[in-house]
Amino acid sequence: MRLTRLGMLLSLIGVTMLAVLGGLPSLAAAQRSGGQGSGGQAQLIPLYDSGNPDDWTEACAQANGSGDGSWIVADIGEGGGPGDATAPVWAKVIDHCYSYGRASVIGYVWTGYGEGGQANIAGIESQINAWYSFYPGAIAGIFFDGVSDDIPGTTASNRNFYRTLASYVHTREGDNDEVVFNFGANPGSDWMLNGSDAGNSDIVVTFEGSYDTPGENPYISWTQAAWEASYPANDFAALIYHAPDQIATPQPASACGSLARQHIGYVYVGTSYDQLPPYFDTLLTGAWQGNC
Repeated sequence: MRLTRLGMLLSLIGVTMLAVLGGLPSLAAAQRSGGQGSGGQAQLIPLYDSGNPDDWTEACAQANGSGDGSWIVADIGEGGGPGDATAPVWAKVIDHCYSYGRASVIGYVWTGYGEGGQANIAGIESQINAWYSFYPGAIAGIFFDGVSDDIPGTTASNRNFYRTLASYVHTREGDNDEVVFNFGANPGSDWMLNGSDAGNSDIVVTFEGSYDTPGENPYISWTQAAWEASYPANDFAALIYHAPDQIATPQPASACGSLARQHIGYVYVGTSYDQLPPYFDTLLTGAWQGNC
């Protein structure tokens, strides 16, 4: 996985402190201090709440994950990605997030399920450019939503379309930035992981849906594709919403009990994407211990 804004920050801090003070823990130990426990999971947190400082502080201060840390997805335009200009409230919460050294921020971009094929690439690339220009030095990658194997209604493959977008992000920032492909379901094959490094996705969201709501792609009826077991767990993420804290199916324990047995390195369990769930602390504890 590529060195992120957080990884570079930890590297600089580690080198500087060792040079000045000597005898301090290694960089790996410094990463573990804000990272996941043995066998634990990191988080991929969709936080689309208009820059609510309380939620952002809680997520950034408590997120845990090994190495590069966890990821928080910003969607300033509420489905429109970066919006039309820099939003001061968002700039403030994003910059503040890095002060905790636990999570990096990536920008949301809707891809329209690849409709129109490569004709959409220029428009999507303009949104990518906007993220980096509106929030310079603060965006550590792009979360591509609406990814699919084929152009809907056709048998035409989307592989080259999305590999082009991944390469655009990876080469833009010196091959450092994260690319997340949100399929929301199991892809038909591993094409997004078996190409060139620049054209690959770093994380693939293989499930996104409600916990148990009928008609909303319920998690309780989802199983992983067999091919996914050939790749590391940190290549995959699951996003579960509409998982309320209730007696019948207490959350996040019910969802985490299943996720712990599945090959998922990045997890999120919540009620919606515009606020953190009331059990966020419990979710992080379970992820740290590998119980989520």
